[in-house]
Amino acid sequence: MREVGTSDLKGDTTFHGFLWTMETGIQDLGTLSGDVTSLSGSINDAGSVVGESVDASGSLRAFLWEKGVMTDLNTLIAGDSPLYLLAGCSINSRGEITGLGLTSTGEIHTYLATPTHGFATGQSTSQGVISRRVLSDDARKLLQQQLRFGRSGARFIMGPQ
Repeated sequence: MREVGTSDLKGDTTFHGFLWTMETGIQDLGTLSGDVTSLSGSINDAGSVVGESVDASGSLRAFLWEKGVMTDLNTLIAGDSPLYLLAGCSINSRGEITGLGLTSTGEIHTYLATPTHGFATGQSTSQGVISRRVLSDDARKLLQQQLRFGRSGARFIMGPQ
């Protein structure tokens, strides 16, 4: 049995996503580099976890955690993406990830990220660090003001850029 969630850290200064198994107990998933907090959203049968990592100014980044390595999903998208991936909400046994993304005009959309060959076969999808995308102040303000979500429509293929 495996579970994911979010828990306060010792001293109650922040919170991190976690993975719990009967074999290992609770494991802190940490954050993406430079971030201060994270939230775990979903886990699949292979133990891959998705969620969001948040920096001190409130910018979210969707993540994929596999075999002890957390990777910014924005770095795994092939080609130019019209969305900045904010949150990983769900991951299935094929490694397909759904979540929320933000356009440059502040519209929120759902996305479906589909792994390329080799990504759903138990191999790690994690890659080296690629330059970080940061939300502009205007985009962050639009996100914070927006209370309703737009309809879905964006689809992505995950793989080397």
